[in-house]
Amino acid sequence: MESIILQKRLYCPFPSRINSNVIAADEHTVRWIRRFRLLHSEEQILQYRKEGYAYMVARMFPEADLETLCAYSDLNTLLFIVDDFLDQKDEMVSGGHDSGSVEKFSKVFVAILDNPAVGHGSSEPVFAALADLWERICRLGTPGWISKYKNSLWRIFHAALWQHKNIEAGIWPSLEDYMSRRQYIGAANVATDCIEMIDGISLPEEAWNHPVLVELTELCRNTVCWANDLFSLSKEREKGEYHNLVTILSHEKHMSLNRAVSRAISIHDIQVRRFIRLTASLPVFEEKITTEIIRYVEGLKAIMRANIDWSNHETSRYRFLYADQVPAMPRRVRAEAVAH
Repeated sequence: MESIILQKRLYCPFPSRINSNVIAADEHTVRWIRRFRLLHSEEQILQYRKEGYAYMVARMFPEADLETLCAYSDLNTLLFIVDDFLDQKDEMVSGGHDSGSVEKFSKVFVAILDNPAVGHGSSEPVFAALADLWERICRLGTPGWISKYKNSLWRIFHAALWQHKNIEAGIWPSLEDYMSRRQYIGAANVATDCIEMIDGISLPEEAWNHPVLVELTELCRNTVCWANDLFSLSKEREKGEYHNLVTILSHEKHMSLNRAVSRAISIHDIQVRRFIRLTASLPVFEEKITTEIIRYVEGLKAIMRANIDWSNHETSRYRFLYADQVPAMPRRVRAEAVAH
């Protein structure tokens, strides 16, 4: 796998934090993977452990209690396993990565959210594991939140189906269409929607639907995805995947890869700065609600920072370098390497 070189570090001036229960959560998720045989060998388990999904969650939710952290660590790991299945034909789940298989898989997945009994005893480890996990999550969340969260999970499959149909038809999405759907392709909506449950945020619908809070949420989701598109670019280029901000920029705007990487970094940084400006214009309600809004915004910041810190330090899933990590490289050679 080639290493992509990013010309500068991404702007995200929020504090780095990590949950003190991270090691316990990681150990729990490994036991859970073994229990449901989600991976076939200790070598596969070791590889997933190197990819550090529990650490990602522990950075996103630094104040979560152990039970909740373990539940979301399990869910995060399961979603990555599902994502790998949706991306390519895989032995972990029978079938393939064509749109028909994705649609069939998603229908069973969503059916389990309505009735976990559908998954109990399933011959597919992913479905049996989901049934167990969903029952645990339902005990942690309110009925109202559970209903909203089901919709969030459904949206990621809807986006995956759109992506697979594009691939089958050889269609390149427009930049505008891709940018509007990316938060769901990357399940960033699932992460932000967890703040309400994990951090115990209680807000009236009027607050949740306020234009400033809606935009802050979308900016958080999108900047996480733009960062991920940069970090995962090498991996996706190797697989021939083109649903990536950099790749679509290069294709639609007739840019070199180097310029497209630079433009994607700029888009990320501009949106982070927009997020910061908006935090000065938070809606004003009674004191208790305003306090909850502030807590929610802090949760969004934690997710934005967590994604970058995890990608920089704790996962083997991606391969990339920053230009300042290759200081001995002559300017001309460095430019050629970035453009490669």
